[in-house]
Amino acid sequence: MANGQGTSNAQAAAAPALPDVNIETYPFDIVAHALDQTADFNLLATPIRGHAESATLTPDQPEDFFGINGGYGIDFLCDLHPLDAVVRQPAEATGVKVAQSVGESAGLFRCRCLFGPDDLPWTPGQDPQPAIYDPYQSQRFAMVDTQFKFNGDTVRGYGVGRTYPVSVNGRPQLLAGAVGNLINGRGAFEGLEGTYVMAGVISRELGFSGNITCRLIDFGGAIRRDREPPDFRSTPDPVRGNTFVVLRGAKKDRTIRTSYGPPPDAKRVTLTTPSEMRSLRIGYRAERGVWTSDREIGPIVGGMDADVYFDLLAPPGTAASPVPFQTKEVYTFLDGGGRTVATLFAAVEEGISFALRFPALPGQPGVRFAGFGPITGGTGPLSGVQGILTVNSLIGIAPHALSLLHVLYLVDPDGKHRD
Repeated sequence: MANGQGTSNAQAAAAPALPDVNIETYPFDIVAHALDQTADFNLLATPIRGHAESATLTPDQPEDFFGINGGYGIDFLCDLHPLDAVVRQPAEATGVKVAQSVGESAGLFRCRCLFGPDDLPWTPGQDPQPAIYDPYQSQRFAMVDTQFKFNGDTVRGYGVGRTYPVSVNGRPQLLAGAVGNLINGRGAFEGLEGTYVMAGVISRELGFSGNITCRLIDFGGAIRRDREPPDFRSTPDPVRGNTFVVLRGAKKDRTIRTSYGPPPDAKRVTLTTPSEMRSLRIGYRAERGVWTSDREIGPIVGGMDADVYFDLLAPPGTAASPVPFQTKEVYTFLDGGGRTVATLFAAVEEGISFALRFPALPGQPGVRFAGFGPITGGTGPLSGVQGILTVNSLIGIAPHALSLLHVLYLVDPDGKHRD
C-alpha cells in the first residue's frame, strides 16, 4: 500500500500543470471583439436540376448509376441561396420555433465527395482509399475540389464528412455532415481563409440539400460590414422537411470561467465551457460587384454547456495537419422568464482546428475550429428529434473568449419547429 501510494504521488508530481486558459494576455473584451471579425455566410444548398445524370463517380460504368458495382463517390453541384433561420423566443405554449425563409440562387457549390474507410485520414490534395458507396451504412468521405462561387468571387477548400442513415416516418433517409478548410480565395475572397461546415440530406438521385455555413477571417474588413442584414426576395422553400436552428454563442462576460473536467484519456484534456446562446441573422449582398457579409445578433434564447476534448499539448493546427477535437453539448432553451422549455443533446464527433493569429494583438493565441456530429436526444418539444449539429467558431486562449456559430439541423417532416 505504501509503495503504491508513493508511486501515485510521484506520477502526480511529474504531471505538468495545466495552464490557466482564463488569464488575460489582452483584456477579455478586446479579444472577444477581435474574434468577431469574420465574414459569415449562412446558405441553403439545393441540387441543380439535371445534374444527377452525371453525379455518380463510377469509373467506366456510366450505367451503374447508384454505384452498386463499385461506385466510390458523388459529384455534388448545388445552387446556393441565402438562408434566414431566426429562432423565436421559446415558450411553453409554442416550444422551439424558427422563422425560416430562403432567397433566390446567388452562387454555386461544387465538390467531389469520395467515400473511404472508417479511418480515412485528413490528406488534402490526395484521394482517399476508395470504398463502395452504401446509403444504408454510416460512411466517412473526403470532400475534394471543393469550390464556392459568387459571380467571379471564389474560394476553394478540402474537407471530410460522414453519412448517417435514419428512418423518417418509416422511410430511409441519408443525412450527411461535413467540415472543411477554406483557402485559395479569388476576387473579393483573395487572401482570406476560414472554415465551412454542412449538414443535410443526400437524395436517391445523389444530390445534396442542406445548410452550409462559411466563416472567413476578415480582420481588414474586406467583405465584412457588420450591418443589419438586408431583406431578400423569398422563394418557395425547397427543403420544407428541414429546420435549421442558427445560434450565436459567447460568454456573458469575463467573469464566466472555463474549467478543466475529467480527461477522456491519457493524451487529451477536457475544457468545460458555458455559453449564452442568441438568435442570429446572417445576410450578404452584392455591393459594387463584391459580395459583402452582414450580421445581426438577437436576444438570448437559451444556454449551452460544452465539454471539449482535445490534445492541449499538440502543435497548433495547420492546413495540412489540423488538430482534431470532439465535444459533448447540452442546449437548454429558455422562455422570456428564464424557465426551461426544452433541452437538446448533441456531440461533435469530427472536429478540426487551426491556429489563429491576431495582427493587432501580437502574442495573443487563438484557434479557429469547426466540426459536426449527431443530435443524440432531447426533452420537451424536442423529444425524439433527429439531426446533425455543426459548429463553426473561433476562440481566444488566455483569455478564453468565444465567438460561436452553431446550427442545429432538425429533421422536421411535419414542420412542427417552423414558425
